Amino acid sequence: MRNMRALAAAAIVPTLVLLAGCSGSSSGAAASLPEDVRAADGSVAEDAGGAPADVPAGEPNTTLTPQLARTARISLTVTDVEAAATRLRELAASMGGQVTSENLVSRDDSDPDREPTSTMVLQVPADHLDATLDEVARVGTLTNRVISSEDVSTEVADVDARLKTLDASIDRLRELSKRAGTIRELTELESELTSRIAERDSLAAQQRVLSGRVAQSPITITLRTPAPASSLETTGFLGGLLAGWNALLASSRMLMTAVGAVLPFLVVAGVVAVPVLVIRRRRRRGPAAPSAPEDASRTPESEE
Repeated sequence: MRNMRALAAAAIVPTLVLLAGCSGSSSGAAASLPEDVRAADGSVAEDAGGAPADVPAGEPNTTLTPQLARTARISLTVTDVEAAATRLRELAASMGGQVTSENLVSRDDSDPDREPTSTMVLQVPADHLDATLDEVARVGTLTNRVISSEDVSTEVADVDARLKTLDASIDRLRELSKRAGTIRELTELESELTSRIAERDSLAAQQRVLSGRVAQSPITITLRTPAPASSLETTGFLGGLLAGWNALLASSRMLMTAVGAVLPFLVVAGVVAVPVLVIRRRRRRGPAAPSAPEDASRTPESEE
């Protein structure tokens, strides 16, 4: 009897070890799956057709639609900066765009060396960029024009793909939340769902920015007045005459500047010196000699 019991125990122990190993490997495989494809009881979540939810429906489309973000910079020379700025505002409105930035520096009489300038940024639809640039060039004299393009196709495709993946993951998490068995499982699923929704909102914001860059094109416009004409340079008789005339004008300006600088001191000196000279002149003359009185007793008869 003892030998039979020992043999039975020896047969039961390996069987239990084998069953425990199979159960542990099954649990570990279920735990290693992503949370969004595990049901509340640890089993694999399946869609309505019974297949795994993350099985791709078909081959991905590797063809990317070109997405270009275009910008432009243009410089113009105009006779009236303020009038040109007004025309550019009207042009932006007619093209379906708007002025997003403007910096206007007008002429200042106290600073004659400062010339009026203006820097404007027009935001127009991308399909109207070339037509807008042609109209802007008619406002003044074109001095510089630069058009640049940035290919954002990869960024747009990446954001779109990540958004689709997050949308599918959020839908699965919501389905799992409905089948959660305990409060703990429901709390974990809700936390994961909130995190996925926040990530999706951030990607949606990036998608809007990229779409705006592709749909709208900014144009930076610089307006300046013509540079002052250079002085006339000639040779021969006319050159000598012009040089002498300029020298005369320069000497006159220097002379008038010196007279203007000295005149206030001359006025003050005259106010002080005139009274002094008057007093000195009076002292030099001295007092007048008194005339001798005539003898009243002397008559003409006595003189005879």
